[in-house]
Amino acid sequence: MTPAMPEEVEVTQCALLPLANEETERRRDAIEILIPTEGAAVDIAYRTDDGEERKTFLRAPLVALIPDGRICRVQCRPPGGTLLLRIAPDFLAQQTRAALGVAVPRLATRYSTLDPFVREVGNALQEELRSGLQPNAAYLEPLVRVLAVHLVRHYGGVASSGVLGTGLPQHKLRRVQAFIDEHITEPLHVAQLATEVHMSSFHFARMFKQATGQPPHLYVVMQRVERAKSLLSASDLALIDVAAQVGFRTQGHFCGVFLRYTGFTPRTFRLDTCTALSSSVARNFAT
Repeated sequence: MTPAMPEEVEVTQCALLPLANEETERRRDAIEILIPTEGAAVDIAYRTDDGEERKTFLRAPLVALIPDGRICRVQCRPPGGTLLLRIAPDFLAQQTRAALGVAVPRLATRYSTLDPFVREVGNALQEELRSGLQPNAAYLEPLVRVLAVHLVRHYGGVASSGVLGTGLPQHKLRRVQAFIDEHITEPLHVAQLATEVHMSSFHFARMFKQATGQPPHLYVVMQRVERAKSLLSASDLALIDVAAQVGFRTQGHFCGVFLRYTGFTPRTFRLDTCTALSSSVARNFAT
């Protein structure tokens, strides 16, 4: 059963509230963590650092971390079906200095990432809501203190020793991303990717996740899904051919993975995309 979403629970440094749909982009004035409940889906529209427009689809078990200052637009289905945790930047800085003895670094943006700890925090809050309890300040603020340190360690490049880390160097990250893009139709394993940048599988996987927010296997899956969305939108290829071109051995496996990470079957996604495109063309023609 989907828990009832809370009324806004706000204390000095943090807030818990249901995610509201946004009609336009807005600049974030706090660190925002989006935690979709089971069955909920979130569309996030944003721009890359070079101004390119991008969209990301978010659903459980993935979560999103959007630092303050970032500009994006979010829409949730069903409305209010996603928990939103807001953390004040000053509070994050205070907790970082107290726990790690370093100045707070700039957090990396993760519009879709696998983070078991954040997911567990979300599950705990959902259990409170299922029990009919509205988490109050006394419950929420200590939880967010721990969460703040977790965010800095994992998305600010600060290790438990307080030393800044860098994750996978950018030139190696770009090389791996290019390799994945070139070989997306083939089976891809962590050992292959690690070999490409002359690293051990264990060391590579840890640094890749620190750099991207996703373990290598999930990153590959999401790249396959994004490639499939492009093919479904821009071609009339049969589903079995789309599956083959994005590296799935069977149409059934492809359809199951696509549904899990987009909330749509490939066929429904294609029909919705065609309908949206037809409506856009009609509006442009009318004007």
